Amino acid sequence: MEVLQCNGKLGKLRLIEVEKPKLRGPDDVIVKVAFAGICGTDLHILSGEFSHIPNTWVTISHEFSGVVEEIGDNVTNIKVGDRVGVDPNRACLACKYCRRGQVQHCQNKGARDSTGVFHDGGMASHCVVIADQVHKLPEGVSLQQGALCEPLSCLLHGWNRLQKSGCLQADSRILVIGAGIIGNLWVSMLHHNGYRDVTVSEPAQGRRDILANLETGYKVLTPAEVEAEEEGKDAELDGFDVVIECSGFPPAIEKSVAWTSRGAALVIFGCSPRDKPIKLCPEEVYRKELMVIGCLINPFTYSKALKLADAMGERYLSYERLGVQIFKLKEYETALTQLKSGGISKAVFNLNNDLFFD
Repeated sequence: MEVLQCNGKLGKLRLIEVEKPKLRGPDDVIVKVAFAGICGTDLHILSGEFSHIPNTWVTISHEFSGVVEEIGDNVTNIKVGDRVGVDPNRACLACKYCRRGQVQHCQNKGARDSTGVFHDGGMASHCVVIADQVHKLPEGVSLQQGALCEPLSCLLHGWNRLQKSGCLQADSRILVIGAGIIGNLWVSMLHHNGYRDVTVSEPAQGRRDILANLETGYKVLTPAEVEAEEEGKDAELDGFDVVIECSGFPPAIEKSVAWTSRGAALVIFGCSPRDKPIKLCPEEVYRKELMVIGCLINPFTYSKALKLADAMGERYLSYERLGVQIFKLKEYETALTQLKSGGISKAVFNLNNDLFFD
């Protein structure tokens, strides 16, 4: 079968032929892949920003859906023919953090051992994974939408942390920074939950045009336009109550702090380079009681993301509305070019023609 592999240490991709995977043990599942996405994390790996990745060739994509083709003898949670999504993160359940219930900080597996990053993922016609990573899709969730359930599960973790902070109120004034696929999903989530006073900051015209397709009525502005709108305001009274940072661009994070109100939350969701710090005044954090919220992967949220996807439906998860484009595997270079240029919000690949429509 043909696969797309990445070597993060070399910063290279390659399209090669490998043997179709076989069951390795009684707990394994072979998924015939329908759709697999390239994530911002993959781009960071390619650019050499993640130091802990392996110096080997790995079939990429930790965001994929498909149909169960074969199961091991011990597998009971799913059956052959089920339409499924795959959670790429599997914790060890034995380290200090797992025993605390903080599986996102697992020291042995989890984000340190993800399918599609450390082990072969979904950018292939077939993928073998452990059964407890495999989740049956609800009837109302298509295979295309199933490929969005992993990013939705990460977003749900951020949403849960934001809600627990107490900073998100019914009348909150909200700023979303960055209108890639993650920013668009946050916009969709906010609108789905009834929030209407939302501004989105995005420098790329193409991405601003894509965001307009979601028909939320939100303000979609360039960073300069946001800055002009906030100039002269008393931010402590009339600033943003919540800032959701989805760009991974440290200067944008730093600038947004000055626009926050008292009691605000700054959600840092985008992946920023490790060597690019920001300046943050402790006195301002103290005075405003500013809460900074980090979000790491998807602890116990994948199954909930399936229900969320079902509820959001085509209104919010239509590929056309979100600016997601489908490619064939051999078109990966074109896909990356369009993704980096901002012409699309996300590149998703169809790995088996017979699963294009389900």
